[in-house]
Amino acid sequence: MYWQQRYLQDTKTFGGLSGLDTIDLPNKGLLGGVELRVWGTMGDSAGDPDVWLHDRITKIELIVNGSQVVKSLTGEQLLADMLYKKTPIWSHDIKNMNAASGEEVFFINLGFHWHDLDYLLDLSRVNDPEIRITYNFEKTDANGWTNGVAMTAEPSRTVVCHLLRDAPGAPKGYIKTSELYRFTSGASKKENMTVPRGPVYSNLYLQSWYKAQGIGYLLDKIELNINSDDIIPISLHSHELAAQNLRQYGLFEIAQQMTVKGGQQYPCPIEQGTLANVRIGLNDAEASALDLWGNASPIGLRKTSDGVTPVTSNVNVQAVFTGIWPFSVAAIPYFNPEDPRTWIDSAKLGDLWVRVEENASGGTSAVLKLLGDEVVTVY
Repeated sequence: MYWQQRYLQDTKTFGGLSGLDTIDLPNKGLLGGVELRVWGTMGDSAGDPDVWLHDRITKIELIVNGSQVVKSLTGEQLLADMLYKKTPIWSHDIKNMNAASGEEVFFINLGFHWHDLDYLLDLSRVNDPEIRITYNFEKTDANGWTNGVAMTAEPSRTVVCHLLRDAPGAPKGYIKTSELYRFTSGASKKENMTVPRGPVYSNLYLQSWYKAQGIGYLLDKIELNINSDDIIPISLHSHELAAQNLRQYGLFEIAQQMTVKGGQQYPCPIEQGTLANVRIGLNDAEASALDLWGNASPIGLRKTSDGVTPVTSNVNVQAVFTGIWPFSVAAIPYFNPEDPRTWIDSAKLGDLWVRVEENASGGTSAVLKLLGDEVVTVY
């Protein structure tokens, strides 16, 4: 038994600055995951770029049988999904700097974690498996941030299948991940986010990835509701949700290098966290104010030479973000994804929903999304 890393594309240029590209997958083999590496040159501007490569990958899908969804996630959601599935984010070039190269490495897990030996997609049991990538590298705004700079040259990508060879037996199934429900937030809004019945769910997640309106900002209370209030196994306020996510999943970490203009709000890839390390480039500057409570971080800079004078020019910053809720994705702490006894077989229920109550300061532009992991055992 061994893992074969099979290159489907190697530094292939995207078909344009925006569009939909399709990559055919092999028609046989046990697929544990697909690695996608995107590399390109960021736009050139005197402003403060805050729209990243992962914002420009607007959807990554794994489709079989013509239209059957196996995975469907935005670039940000896929990075968060990697962390929840024990697949750390890494690239030698994770940065968003003026006219500099930028790279992001994504991994689509078909199991509960990197190289899961039990849950894989058996490609011989489906037709026309393919990856679809929807992208817009000219985006100058994303999720409420508006200081992005359009890319002017098409990036390249590398696509690698991770296939398990000489497996001792058939896999138990695979994990499907997709968005189940969404609604636009509002002050004191209450919403029953209905979960489609039929699948077996191994995990559910909430996301509010919008400038300064993350989960901790919007959420007052959530409940998991089974059979019309017959069973309410969890009822949590946002700080309790944060504590339970920390206990179950531990701290996540994302390293980034970026061009920052002092005082502007900047996308913080981990909500409810801190900066473990901040290094400033060849400038007379140091960080003076950092707030990672929400998902927009106003990074204040001051001169190192006197410790007082504000810096408002562009400065190169390297930082390690440590905390929970990557890209404002919070797991609902009812499930243990690797323990079938905690899964929910929704086909046996009368109804299933996540009840969300937002606080009085809830914004009207943020969209709250419900994502789900489904355990698929029947093709």
